[in-house]
Amino acid sequence: MTRLEKQTKNMSKQIKGCIGLLLLFASCSTDIGDRLEGKWQLQQVEANGVTEKVDTVFYNFQTSLFMYQVYRPERDIFSSCFGFRMMETKDQLLLELTGYSSAIQNFLLLTDWESSDRRFIVKEVTDKRLVLNSDDKSYTFRKF
Repeated sequence: MTRLEKQTKNMSKQIKGCIGLLLLFASCSTDIGDRLEGKWQLQQVEANGVTEKVDTVFYNFQTSLFMYQVYRPERDIFSSCFGFRMMETKDQLLLELTGYSSAIQNFLLLTDWESSDRRFIVKEVTDKRLVLNSDDKSYTFRKF
C-alpha cells in the first residue's frame, strides 16, 4: 500500500469517526422541543387529586407543527385540528390551533381546552413518557 493510500484510508476512518460522534451527540439532544417529536397518546389526566384514565387523545409534534387528535369511538372516526407549537422558555410550551374559527370552536367541544391556544409546563419528557402541566392539571402521555 502506498503512502497516499494509507493517508487516504486514515482520513476516511477519521471522517467516519467524526460523523459517528456527531450522530451520537444529535441523538442525545437535551432540547425539550426536539424530544417532543412524534405522536403521543394521552394516558391520564390528574386534577385535584382525582386521576382520570384516557386513551382517545393524541398530540402530534413535527418541527414547529402540532396536531391534536381525538378518537371518537361512537362514530369510529378521528377528529383533528392543526396548529403550531412553540417553546417559549426552556420548559414552557405554547400550543396554538389554527384554522377557521367555527371549526376550532366545534373541535374545542371535544377537548378540555377553553381557547385555541394553551400553555403547558413540560415536567418530564423521555423517549417513552411525556408529562405536561396546565391549569392545575397534569397530563401524562406515552409515546405511540
